[in-house]
Amino acid sequence: MKITKRQLRRIIREELMLENPVAFSPELQSAIDQLDNFSADELMELWRATAAASRKKEKEIKAGFKKGDKVEFDHEGETITGVVARRGAKFVSVDVHGWSHPWKRNPSGLRKI
Repeated sequence: MKITKRQLRRIIREELMLENPVAFSPELQSAIDQLDNFSADELMELWRATAAASRKKEKEIKAGFKKGDKVEFDHEGETITGVVARRGAKFVSVDVHGWSHPWKRNPSGLRKI
């Protein structure tokens, strides 16, 4: 599927704004404002660099958890605590007391206790 320049700009803006718009630093806001001036190749290169940086950051966050660490996370308005059972390639498995199977959680959503 070929992505047009306009679609790529929209995707990048949606990813940057997420669901709740936040106040960006002046440098970042300036870069966002200049997206219309980028060529399609420049936008694709920006997208690839952003994805690579995101993957690297996720790996760093995941590396901070070891088997046996006590963690907590939010689920449907509740804070749930558990113990790290396993670090997978993408997710961290958390054993929660009272559940027969571990919860697969994204490492960015976990907090150490």
